[in-house]
Amino acid sequence: MAIYILAWFAVIMPLLGAGATFLAESPRRGAYAALGFTALSFVLAAIVLGVRMRTATQAPYESLIAFFSMSPPESTQFASRFQPELGVHVDSLSAVFGVLIAFIGTVTQAYAGHALRGDPSYRRFFWAASLLTFAVLGIVYAPNLFQFLLLAGIGSVAIYLLTTHWWQRPDAAAPARRILVTLSIADITLLLATVFLFVKFGLYAVSQPAPSGQDIFDPFSFTNLAQLVQAAQHGVVAGAGLRTVEVLSIVVFFAALIRAAQVPFHVWFSELTNAPAAVIAITASTAGVAGTYLLARIYPLLLAAPHLLAATALVGAVSAALFAIIGLAQRDLLRIGALVAGALLGLSFAALGTGGFGAGLFILLVSGLATALFFLGAGNVVRVYRTRNIHETGGAWPRMQVTSAALIVWAVAVGGLALTGYYALSSAFANQPPGGGRLSGATQALTAALLIVTTAVLTLVAMRVVFTVCAGKPVQRRGFQAERVTEVEPRMRRWVSVSILALVAAVLFGLPGIGATKSGLGPTFTNFVAFGSHVKPLPVDGTALLISLLLFALATAASSVLYAPARRAQVSAVVERFEPAVRVLARGFFVERLSHRMSRPFLIAARLIARFDDTVGERFADSASQAVLLAGDLVARLRSSRLNAYLAGGVAVAGVLVVLSVLAATGHLGGATL
Repeated sequence: MAIYILAWFAVIMPLLGAGATFLAESPRRGAYAALGFTALSFVLAAIVLGVRMRTATQAPYESLIAFFSMSPPESTQFASRFQPELGVHVDSLSAVFGVLIAFIGTVTQAYAGHALRGDPSYRRFFWAASLLTFAVLGIVYAPNLFQFLLLAGIGSVAIYLLTTHWWQRPDAAAPARRILVTLSIADITLLLATVFLFVKFGLYAVSQPAPSGQDIFDPFSFTNLAQLVQAAQHGVVAGAGLRTVEVLSIVVFFAALIRAAQVPFHVWFSELTNAPAAVIAITASTAGVAGTYLLARIYPLLLAAPHLLAATALVGAVSAALFAIIGLAQRDLLRIGALVAGALLGLSFAALGTGGFGAGLFILLVSGLATALFFLGAGNVVRVYRTRNIHETGGAWPRMQVTSAALIVWAVAVGGLALTGYYALSSAFANQPPGGGRLSGATQALTAALLIVTTAVLTLVAMRVVFTVCAGKPVQRRGFQAERVTEVEPRMRRWVSVSILALVAAVLFGLPGIGATKSGLGPTFTNFVAFGSHVKPLPVDGTALLISLLLFALATAASSVLYAPARRAQVSAVVERFEPAVRVLARGFFVERLSHRMSRPFLIAARLIARFDDTVGERFADSASQAVLLAGDLVARLRSSRLNAYLAGGVAVAGVLVVLSVLAATGHLGGATL
């Protein structure tokens, strides 16, 4: 349909907004320009989603342009033709997540417009945030792996620019460098996967007819991926087989693992907490989505490698459980939010690994909205209480009701009423991957057990935040006037309220048990977003629902007892008795310290390159520029009227001699011959 062309504009608008910030006269006008373009992107993405919901049974729309083409000359023979393409691919999955990314970009920029006012990096935030929104939207609508790689690199640069918001502070600059190193590893891994894919399947792709809507059979296309896998499995592709598919799956899975901040690459999520709340909100809720989204796009590869599918489930379940347990020992409000966001991404991994394609992506949708909501609310708390330590807050409910409502809604959603735990458990219990086959009994049991632990502990972590921050009275401390605790400005409250409504609407969109309707697919997420043609009504799993609700109720009751204001002193005394264990837990079993040490060689290499550039490159450039200046000065000194006359005379004499030589050689001077 022609209206799907709006997806192009939805992707490009944030990029235009980033450019418009430089043309504005003041930072504030630049912020308004960036916000306006991002909001327009959200409107366009919403239109695309609305049209797609009405025509969900139709084939996906795809619009492509050639990025560049390298065709072999007639006299030379190459193995294959290299023509990567850029474009937009509109299906149910991209339509939903396009709206998600554009909405988060709009809300966070609108919130930051007031929260960061007066900040020296005010303009920088808006053009970097717009650049990140453009990159992630390009990833969501990407029709192939090449575009995903290209925009993932742009996204890494945008994340670095955002995390260096307080670039003048060493405690913020060093974590930003480590984040860039980690994401660069993911980008390099994805580059290797792209090269490997072309080397193995490029020749086969040339021999295939172009699919409908494409000029060539693109080996990088997500649409053609299933055909490539089947061809390799049946031995049709020369030099490629099942092992080729498994190797490719592992390489891409490794890149997705880093992007989704799963164990042991979760450290870059924790490093985000050294930036402002608005930066954390837009980065954690959009960039983190890209890793799991990549798994959804290469799902045919996972189905062709059953062991990797089981690894996806186990890695996600282990990561979610570990993050939840570590979150119990944290005092930093923003670090708690980052760990919970990583745990939700782990639940999404686990659901995808156990065959719950639609369930895993619904968890991903909820995690993006819940993460953005939390950091906007947490930013208000930090702004008012002037601390990130939750033990130094308290009494927010009667004084900051909108912010408290945001934290409560987030806690209830994370705890299980947003169906995250339910969908993960139901997928593990069903154990029905779309391509057939099942996980082993031991893998299924271990995954389910870890998910049960995660659901219970996540509820404890979330409710701990609510009871500690919202209940009781503000904690008295030196230099802080508790009586001045009040709600933030209306403009900041407004966008927090909008985020609450968006999260509630998403949960209603994901309610299970609604089947197909006469007009097409049912209105729920898992009926709208499905793998291939595997669209079917999703019945309610009574066992999973009962377990998730029971865990939510028990964990909430336990939190009300453990973290009630009257028992804070007793709980603190118990924690002090186990201080060494709590310290190890709070530091994430020293995984972050190990990660910092592992990143040192890369940072040292970068410093050596910079030092070489300073000592050799810049001096060489200075010497060359000095030589040019000296030569210019010499020419300027030599330029005079007498010198010009001499030069003109010399040129005239040389010309006469040349003419005479030619005439003599041709026999025109007195009949002489040479």
